[in-house]
Amino acid sequence: DEFWHMIALYGTLHAADMVSDTTIPLTLFTGAPLHISPWVGWQGECDTFVVWAKYLHIAGNNPFSRFYSTLDQMSIPHSGNSFRPGWWDRITTHGLRAIRQSSFLFIRKFVDKPTLYDGHDFATAYQQLVLAY
Repeated sequence: DEFWHMIALYGTLHAADMVSDTTIPLTLFTGAPLHISPWVGWQGECDTFVVWAKYLHIAGNNPFSRFYSTLDQMSIPHSGNSFRPGWWDRITTHGLRAIRQSSFLFIRKFVDKPTLYDGHDFATAYQQLVLAY
C-alpha cells in the first residue's frame, strides 16, 4: 500500500497549517514538492493504473481520470465497487494505444483472455501496441 511506503521513506509529515497552502520538499518524490491544501487534488503519481470508482473523478491533477478520459467507449473498464477494483474483460486497439501513451507503467486488472473488440488476438495486439516500442 502506497501510504506505508510514504511513511517508511519520509516519516509522518507535519504541515504547519492544514487550512492554507503549504509545500513540503520531498527528495525523489515524483511531482515534488508535496502541496498541502484542502483544494490540491492528486499529487505524485503511481506507476500502476487501477480503477477504484470512488477515486476516479477526484478534482485537480488526477492522472487516473486523465487516462480514463482517453479511452473509447468499448475500452472503458468495469467500475468495480468500494471493495473490489474495476477490471477489463474487453478493450479495443485504440484502448491499447491509450495504455501505451499513458503515464502508467502497469495496468490492472485484466481478466484471463480478455476480448479484443476490434481484432482477433488480445495477447498479440497487447504485445505489438503496448510493449513493443
